[in-house]
Amino acid sequence: MLDEPLGQLDRSLRERLVVELRQLFGRLGTTVLAVTHDQGEAFALADRVVVMRDGRIAQSGTPMEVWQRPASAFVARFLGFDNIAEAVVSGAVAVTEWGKLPVPDGTSEGACQLLVRPTGVRLGPPDGGLACEVVGRTFRGGHVAVVLRPERGPVLEAECALRDAPEEGARVGAGFAAEDVVVLGRCGPPDAARGR
Repeated sequence: MLDEPLGQLDRSLRERLVVELRQLFGRLGTTVLAVTHDQGEAFALADRVVVMRDGRIAQSGTPMEVWQRPASAFVARFLGFDNIAEAVVSGAVAVTEWGKLPVPDGTSEGACQLLVRPTGVRLGPPDGGLACEVVGRTFRGGHVAVVLRPERGPVLEAECALRDAPEEGARVGAGFAAEDVVVLGRCGPPDAARGR
């Protein structure tokens, strides 16, 4: 068992050791339980990830399964995703506080919570989608996280290339990509959304 094995290291050393530890674990062929609050570290080291909440398993699976399909709003937020809204899905569309969003083919119908990954929030001219004001920007290496205050609904985070990132105070329109919309949990009857 390793408890926060890389927690006190600088970023460069941590990134190198993650690769070396993963190779070492594979060569040894032994099971290693690593406890960490660093999602990047967990996903880089693990064959299987277990997200815990109050001493109980909130979700487990391969890193790819957990990342692509968070089981709940708690897991999604733990992974760093905050674009979550109540929705009612009907056909290929979800009605949310942000308006109508496209959903992937085969999405269950009914009331649910939706996650829109920041990569799925597409920015354009103010009249080309949900009108928003840019209220924050954070440089994150190869991209910029842009915080948007929409005309309706909760705050949104978008991810853009450095060269495409709008300035704070700019007005933009937000569109949504169906492939980056994820239903969290199961859909239920339309009036179930109120009870969440």
